[in-house]
Amino acid sequence: MNGINLIITFETKPELSTQFHALLKQAQKDLPSVEGCNNVRLFAASDNPNLFTLVENWDSKQAHQAHINNVIASGAWDAIAAHLSKEPVSHYYQEIDTQ
Repeated sequence: MNGINLIITFETKPELSTQFHALLKQAQKDLPSVEGCNNVRLFAASDNPNLFTLVENWDSKQAHQAHINNVIASGAWDAIAAHLSKEPVSHYYQEIDTQ
């Protein structure tokens, strides 16, 4: 897959993990319709029901940052952050070509 991968891990408040999981499932469905987003994969930690990771593939880092700026400006980020026990951890990754 080309582009850039964003890997972001969220830790939810225990009482809100089920609601947050539903939000992430909706994001997995909706994000690929955002300009520049190619794919979203959703993971739940097998040993911690409050830990979730998204792996998003974007055309570019700039495309993702434009999306995040829109999410913050719209106030949608505040609704997401209300579910979290701490700030999410994210990094951009390039896939390593093993050929």
